[in-house]
This record gives sequence, C-alpha cells and structure tokens, in this order.
Amino acid sequence: ERLFERAQRYLGRGNIEGRRMAGECLRRATLLDPRRVDYRLALGDLYQRQGFWREGRLQYEAALAADSTSGAAYFGIGEYWRHDYLKYLDRRSLESAVAGYSACVRLAPGRGEAWVRLAALHIEQGNVRAAFAAAGHAVEADSAGADALLALAHVAYRMGQVEAAERGFARALPRLDREARAYFEDIAPVASERDTFQLRRLPTPAAQAEFVRRFWKSLDPDLGTAVNEAQVEYWSRAAQAYFLYYDPRRREWDERGEVYVRYGPPESADYEPLFKPRMEGIWSLRLFPFNTLVWSYPSLGMTVAMTDRTLNGFYGLPPALYYDPDPRPSPEALSRGQDRLLASSGGRGVFPRLPPAARPLPMLATVARFRAADGRNSRLVAALSAAANPAESLWAEAVVLDSAMREVGRLGRAPGVSACKPGAERMAEFDFDLAPGSYLVGLSARDGNGRRGAWRSEVRVPERPEQLELSDLQVACGPPPVPNDPLFHVNPNPAARIPVGDPVGVYFEAYGLVPGVDGLARFTVEYTVRSAERDERPWIARLFSRRERIPAVSARRSDQHQGELRRQFVTIPAQGLPSGSYRLEIRLRDDVAGVETRQETRFEKI
Repeated sequence: ERLFERAQRYLGRGNIEGRRMAGECLRRATLLDPRRVDYRLALGDLYQRQGFWREGRLQYEAALAADSTSGAAYFGIGEYWRHDYLKYLDRRSLESAVAGYSACVRLAPGRGEAWVRLAALHIEQGNVRAAFAAAGHAVEADSAGADALLALAHVAYRMGQVEAAERGFARALPRLDREARAYFEDIAPVASERDTFQLRRLPTPAAQAEFVRRFWKSLDPDLGTAVNEAQVEYWSRAAQAYFLYYDPRRREWDERGEVYVRYGPPESADYEPLFKPRMEGIWSLRLFPFNTLVWSYPSLGMTVAMTDRTLNGFYGLPPALYYDPDPRPSPEALSRGQDRLLASSGGRGVFPRLPPAARPLPMLATVARFRAADGRNSRLVAALSAAANPAESLWAEAVVLDSAMREVGRLGRAPGVSACKPGAERMAEFDFDLAPGSYLVGLSARDGNGRRGAWRSEVRVPERPEQLELSDLQVACGPPPVPNDPLFHVNPNPAARIPVGDPVGVYFEAYGLVPGVDGLARFTVEYTVRSAERDERPWIARLFSRRERIPAVSARRSDQHQGELRRQFVTIPAQGLPSGSYRLEIRLRDDVAGVETRQETRFEKI
C-alpha cells in the first residue's frame, strides 16, 4: 500500500522521471500482492500512457483473472485492441476492441467514455444503428459531457437526422476545450490557400465569422433546406477523426485526421503494403525505418500515402522535393461524379450532394436569362424536372443567393405535370427579377417517400446593353406556343433531350431591334446544328478507321416585327439526326441597323 501511495505521488510530478519511478513502485506492489486489482489497473494504465501497449494488456488480463467483474480492466483491453486496429487495420482487432468496450459497459453502464468509444468503432464497422444506441447511452451516462453530445450529433447525422445533428453540434462544440474545438471551426483543411490567407488577414472576429459563413454557404449542396449539409458533414467527419486520431496529450491529430475531414473515410486502406508509394531522397533508400499507411479513394482517382517516421503511431505526409504530396482528387473523377459530389475550391475537400440515408430523386434543372420588363434588370427563369408520376406528393423550391451569399429570392410550389414526359416527370418553373451581378441559384425537390434531389449553379447577370442582344436559348418540349397569345407560355426542357424522330423546339428573345422608316424592325434568323460528339478512340484507330461525320443542319429566315422586342420560337426539323450530342447556334442580324449577335446551347437526341 505504501508503494502504491508513493507511485501516486510520483505520477503527480507529471514528468518522465516521475512516471519511471511510479512504474517501479507499481511493479513491486503487484509482486507483493498479485491479487490487488487496483494495482494492476494503475500499472496497466501507466504502461499504456508510456506506449508499452502489450505490457499494459497483460496487466489488465491479470486484473480480470483476479476479478472477472472489473469493468475498468475490460476498458483497458478495449483500449489495447483499439490501438492495435488503428495501427495495423486488422478487422479482428476492431472486433476485439468492440468486445472489450461492450463488456465494460455491461459491468459499468455509467462509464460514458466506453460508450463514446463504442459509438466511433461501430461507425468503423458500418453499424450505424448500434453506434446510435451507444451514443444515446453515452448521453445518459454523462448528459453534459462534450464527447457524449458530440458522439450523438455525429451518429445522428449518419442516421440521416440532419436537423437534429445540427442542433446537437451546436450544443456539443462550445463544450469542447479550445484546442479540440479549433479543428471543427477551422476551414483551412478544405479551403484554398487564398481563402485561408484572406481569412487570417481579417481584423475582427466578426469579419472572420462572416467570411466563414460565406465560405460554407457557397458549399451548401441544397440551398432549399435550412441546414447546410456540407458543414454538418464536415463536423461529422471531424468528430470521427477526433474520436479515432486525436491525441489529447499532444492536443492534435495527425495526417489521418486531416485527410479524413477533407474526403471522408477511405474506400480501402493498407498498412505496410507490398508495393509502397514512391519516396524521395534518403527515404527511398530505407536508411531509416518507418511505417507506411496508404488510403485509397478510387472514386476520387486518388491514393494517399502517409508515413510514421517516429514509429509512435503519428502519421504525416512523406517528405518530397520534386512533387507535392498533398492529396488532391483527379479532375476527371470529379467530373464523372459531379452529380453526386461537390468539391471545394481546388478540390481540397469533397462533399456528397445528399446526406446519409437520403434516397436520390432523379432531377434535372436549367436556368435561362431574359430581359425584365423594366429593361434594366434580368428575368431569371429556373426550371426543374423530377422523375415522379402525377400521383406522387412532390415539393420543389428555388433559392437565389447574391455574391455575399445572402438570400435574395425564394419560391416554392408543387410541380405540375411535365409536357416532356407527362406520365413519368413533374415540372416546376420559377421566375426571379435580378439586378446585374453574380448569383448562386439552387433548385431542390423532395417527395413523401424520403427521396430528394438538389441542383445548383453560379449565374452571372450582365449589364443590359443598349444594342442588339439575344437572350439565352431555352430548349423546349411540347407543342409550340401560339403567337400573340396573351397566355404565351414555353415548356422548358431541363434535360435538353429530344427523342430521335422529333423536331427540336427552341425559344429565345431578341432585344434592341431598330425600326426602319416605316416603324417595322427587319431581321434575319439563322440556325445551325452541328454534332458535338467527340471521337474518344486512340489516334491510331481514328487514323485508319474514320467515322462518318454527321452533316450540319442549317436554315435561314427573314421576318419583320413592330417594336424593339421579339419573342421567337424556332422549330428545327432535326428528325433525321441520329442519337448523340449536338450544338445549336442561332445568329440574329438586324437588317436595318446592320449589326449581328449570336447565342448557342446544346441538346441531345435520344
């Protein structure tokens, strides 16, 4: 007992020599009284703190041999297997860690730390429901604990409860200590160097907070909801990285945590793989021993190599002189996954467009700019089509943000029946009057069965010129509108897909036509349709096997009109075109003023 008391005093010094003397005292105490569980537990905890993980596990096993109801001993064994899993990525170690913590909470259900550990490891196993139950027990055990509240918010998001998760993070983050909270608030991992530089130069906390708000709003995948799913996704990733890779003594996490918050969990991981990534300089000669960890993200076209050069489980990027080891997804992979993924500036962070557990609702959208009635602003027409039959419950919203990421317009309605596919699609159309400037437009739709879709695009509204101007070209479907009809309406085709055998309908507006001496404006419209298909074959195959080129379709028509505004619907007889992508160019010439303007768009024959 005197040795045990002396060990506590040595530990109170908080230095290496004190821990060494405390270990000697505890070893002697366990030899004198091998059945004392508290001696074994104290020595096992000290061994783990010193990095002697195997010796610590042996002390916990000896404590269980003396008292099989010791929850603390099971917790220590769980800690050993958790460390082993994080180092070697062995799934059996993960299962052993879960078994150890599970045994601990059966014997000591009030031990919130074990419940938090279980929640994070269940997420690693992909068992979100078990993680949610463990996080709930953690809050029951410690309702005011930052880690317990953080675990519950993190797992709630993984369950698809986005709003509840946001409220949970709002409660949990202020309770974390300052160093840990900084990892959740810092945008540097996913922001460009320019954004980070600008943020750090701002003079006041209020200005910095506004910059961070604008940054996350620019990444919000669904502007129709009150929650920023990208920011909650980031917090959820940071929570998992905090539970797995954060070292409380060093008050930091290593490169694994950095990569995790940027791109999420790896799709596969290898410890000391047979074919290691290249290293430079003395590291390539393996003159120094170090461990290698490789995380693979095939869907992002990216592999991340990390090295543990100090052999203490703390990973960093490999040293490099002639290339940048900082991981970035390939532009081709981001382009292929643009309907599922949203990347931050420079690809430093990638976020899903839909939160977990949300089922995708196939949706397409488009925007077209026309001149507003006042002649100074623009009328922005946003349209979406969603794959839903007329009987399904569906709601659509359109939101417009200005360059400061402030909301300047929001409209919502139940979509009507689509003129393009009446039995399989629903259509919604929204009009906004906007002053010149840069905007972010978001459209979203959701049904009563948990399906949702979201779309967003940056739109530039230019200053309205005084001379001849064409609006955007709007591919349409259904019958053409009746000229001079007061209920004149065009049915947008957001997909811009037209069945083979059907003509192509396009609507546009011409502004600034100059009338002649008789008061009539005279103009000529010329359209040209060319194939936009690219031959992706190797050059040698293209050389010896040329593909037949699809001839262009072109026509010209002259007309006259009273007034400087002309609404025009053109039906292009493209029934003979085969399936594929096409580029449509429309040229309009003012025959009175002798000036010309052009506009183009794309469509697809299917």
